[in-house]
Amino acid sequence: MRKHQWLATLLSLICTGLGMFYIGTPGMLIGGTLLMALQGAALFIFFMTLGYLGLIIGPLAIGLHLIGLIIPVIYLSYRSPRKPRFDEKRRQKLSSPWKIALRTIIGLALFAGSIYAGYTYGTAPFVKTAAEKQVVQTAAESYLEQKYNESFKVTDVDYTWAIGSYQLKAHPEQAPELKFTLKSNDASPPVMSNDTYLNLLWGQQLKERLKPLLDEIYPNQAFGRAYVYTNSNTVVRDYSQLASDSGDVSQNISLIVFADLTADNMNQEKERVLELIQRLPSVTVPGETDLTIDYYAADLKTPGNVKKAEQDIDVMKEKSSIATFRAFDISKITSVADIEMRGLE
Repeated sequence: MRKHQWLATLLSLICTGLGMFYIGTPGMLIGGTLLMALQGAALFIFFMTLGYLGLIIGPLAIGLHLIGLIIPVIYLSYRSPRKPRFDEKRRQKLSSPWKIALRTIIGLALFAGSIYAGYTYGTAPFVKTAAEKQVVQTAAESYLEQKYNESFKVTDVDYTWAIGSYQLKAHPEQAPELKFTLKSNDASPPVMSNDTYLNLLWGQQLKERLKPLLDEIYPNQAFGRAYVYTNSNTVVRDYSQLASDSGDVSQNISLIVFADLTADNMNQEKERVLELIQRLPSVTVPGETDLTIDYYAADLKTPGNVKKAEQDIDVMKEKSSIATFRAFDISKITSVADIEMRGLE
């Protein structure tokens, strides 16, 4: 009997109530099924309440598991000289390996089913199935193709249950490096909105226009990124044509510069920033322009960092900058006195 006690205990440790199915009496089967169902219900309630009842559900689930562990141990440890027929029935119940295996497999299937059901139904209001996400992905690709007359690939579809909307990531099939975002609601059919394709496309074009100016003022020192926004719904692919568009244009330019700033060269650097600001209108379109410059030590300008910064200047965020300049509207900067370097002053 000791062998069966160890096996029943081990099975009960693995799955709630599984040791009771191993024993296999009618009472054990009913009790094990009940414990498994309660575990699934506890998991369902945990997810349905977003974990807020975790302090109650957690101890309850542990308690159910311990009950399923203790009952087989007590049952197999019990001895009654006055009830020899009880011991005989118990031995007969545990004498057929194939019946034990069958009961255990059924118990394992019931446990897995209860946990799966609790998780699936508990999380159902907060997640979307692969099929539902596929519908949104297909609709998004069709929307983008019709709007811009080119093929796109949607790579990520994330659902946010709190606001009932999808956040998607996509890129043109011919330009996979141009990754942008868009949103979709939870309607049927889904409705797309807030795609940033043109904003990034214009930003990429502005970045190319900006390069010669940066090379002249900051030779081999500066790397940039740009983002352009307009409140017009007109589809204009060419950044330079935005000047004729009726919408207001807002341009954000972010730079990183590898340079060692000191008190001795600070005024010189401010003069360079002023020159950049005065010459930016020659490469930007009419509208408001924001400018951010983050300075990093010159010794950080390694070939590896340069290669990464050419693709995305955010690579330097893991490093500490030595100074930052920020102007929300460069038209307000008219002299060196208007330029403030944060971090050094």
